[in-house]
Amino acid sequence: MTRASVLRQVSAIATIFALAAAGLTATAWAAGAVQLVPHRASYELSTKPGGGFGKSGGLRGVLTYELLEDCDGWSVNQKAGLDLAASEGESHRFEWSQNTWEAKDGSSYRYVVKDSQDGGEDNQRRGELRYDTPGGNGTLTTQMPARGEAEIPVALLPVQHTIAMIEHAKADSPVFLASIFDASVDEKPVEISAGFGPLVKGGAASADDFPILKNVPSHHVDFAFFVHNLPDGTPDFEQTIQLFDNGIVSQVTFEFGGLPVLGTLRRLEPLEPEKCE
Repeated sequence: MTRASVLRQVSAIATIFALAAAGLTATAWAAGAVQLVPHRASYELSTKPGGGFGKSGGLRGVLTYELLEDCDGWSVNQKAGLDLAASEGESHRFEWSQNTWEAKDGSSYRYVVKDSQDGGEDNQRRGELRYDTPGGNGTLTTQMPARGEAEIPVALLPVQHTIAMIEHAKADSPVFLASIFDASVDEKPVEISAGFGPLVKGGAASADDFPILKNVPSHHVDFAFFVHNLPDGTPDFEQTIQLFDNGIVSQVTFEFGGLPVLGTLRRLEPLEPEKCE
């Protein structure tokens, strides 16, 4: 598995949390339709419960996620550290972070993405997407790794996609297809399919450990990411999550380099939104 493919998968993992814990766009949906909770969460990533490496190789790591709300938008701060061991004894350390800000009216999106391998120098991507005309194409201005400007087709930002996704789940819609831009996988829109399982009215069993999740309904969601439009129509990545109606994810499963990986919520802290006049 190449370094580039590993980092794309790390980015896709974090995208799940970005999609599942964004904010409301008041112009698109009725106020109060979805009540999302700003929060700070930590997830254990392992190839089996408790982590560790087996004879066939393994992975373990931690992903931290922070969602902050201000008067005009939402900030998301994510960081992942992964130790990957191959069956031949070779091991590598991958680190990745993403910091974003998204306007609540969906007009702009700023991002800074960093990644590194084995303690080496960080690779960085930085840019801003603006939609100056509702329903029109956007302009992406990049500062790193190179200065440039590109036209981006109409696509949902993570906040807009999350609203639509939760509303589809509440309406018992089985599948939701959308094109989104969040810059975590690539600096272009990504096609995502979300398939919803039955509503769990009392939340998942793991909610017993976190008071903020008690009595909050949740859904099992299957994601398929289509990044490179493969000829056979198969997705580039697939993940599943347990998504609560307040926007918090309690568990995620996915395949990483041929290894089945479990991401489990270990710490959860609600955060106060900024007070607005």
